[in-house]
Amino acid sequence: MKKIIVVIIVSFVAAFATASWLYTDGSVSSVDNTQVVTAFDSGLPVEKRIAALEQAVSDERQARQWLQEEVMYLTGELELLSGGNDPEPQSDIDVEEPSVDSRSARREDYRRRYSEEGRIEALIEAGFLPSQASLIVRREAELQMEALQGRYDAERSGDPVDYYRSRNAGNDALREELGDADYERYLKANNRSTSVSISSVIDSSPAQAAGLQPGDEIVRYDGERVFSMTDLSQQAIDGVPGQNVAVDIVRNGVAMQVVMPRGPVGISGGRRRQ
Repeated sequence: MKKIIVVIIVSFVAAFATASWLYTDGSVSSVDNTQVVTAFDSGLPVEKRIAALEQAVSDERQARQWLQEEVMYLTGELELLSGGNDPEPQSDIDVEEPSVDSRSARREDYRRRYSEEGRIEALIEAGFLPSQASLIVRREAELQMEALQGRYDAERSGDPVDYYRSRNAGNDALREELGDADYERYLKANNRSTSVSISSVIDSSPAQAAGLQPGDEIVRYDGERVFSMTDLSQQAIDGVPGQNVAVDIVRNGVAMQVVMPRGPVGISGGRRRQ
């Protein structure tokens, strides 16, 4: 029993490390955002610094949510192994074998899901032709390398604008190549953001003044489709500051529209997956 509990504790540590890696190595990481805000504090406009901070808060929330889900899973395993709900004790062998098999199955499922074949299969299931799916996966790799090179060059040059823009160049390029409809299918197939789910609203913010509430889903900003906090932040930056813009939301399944001035929205947001 002690051996099993130790294994689960190790799994928890691994989960924490994985969450930390996802947090720092995702398409938009809060650590990098903090670097942008602090290292380039004098170079970035106020709007971009606030947008970067909002994105950092969103990414941190997602990392914590992922870790919390993993903790809940491991806690359930601990409760099961402790025998709290079992009238009869089980031997170490009876308990250990399913746990090992379960972890192995999860690791194999993860490897399969994120392998090239797994990603192609997911895209085909989402409605893409096999040739389209293969092309998209190949294009993903190309754009990832281009984005990494762009970020590397921007960091070496110390240009805050280039650094900021290079962060999501790959996603922007793929969205432009696919179009919004196919890009949304692509995101769903990869279990990625399809809209911005509001977690909390800052007091006295434009979002609060416009009537936005936790649980609302932001789908469009000034007529442009919004799939993530990154999209929302970029749309808020573009255009004339202070200009009134329409924001399309979904509240409890009902489509609605509110108006707010262009600029920092004032929300903590997450990702809506369908």
